[in-house]
Amino acid sequence: MRASRGVVVAAGCVGIVGAGWAVAPKELPALDLVPPAQPTPVATGTAATFDGPVVTNLRGGYQARITVADGAVTDVQAVVAGTQDPQSITVNAFAIPELRARVLDAQSWDVDAVSGASFTSPAFIESLRGAFDAAGL
Repeated sequence: MRASRGVVVAAGCVGIVGAGWAVAPKELPALDLVPPAQPTPVATGTAATFDGPVVTNLRGGYQARITVADGAVTDVQAVVAGTQDPQSITVNAFAIPELRARVLDAQSWDVDAVSGASFTSPAFIESLRGAFDAAGL
């Protein structure tokens, strides 16, 4: 009786793991990072870019760049975003675009954190604060 229970449990476990593997994504989501800027703001026409500091935590380094034109933030980009760990890549691929949208909407670094991104959100927001300070906003 015990042996048959063990076989049933083992077969069930194999089935669950196999099903999870079959439906798991095979490719990691992509997050486009931009190269670091020069130490001084880079002006392009009427727009200028400002990089915040690199903020490091247990999940790696995070650095934000903002583009400002006519006193308004027109773009938010990631220069550095976490590590190459698959979980870090997955979280950053949804969190950073959401933070970008929030910053562009609020025109401020002072935005709410993204749920599920407990390492990315505070670090990226802190770097955003530095970029806004550098821009004088």
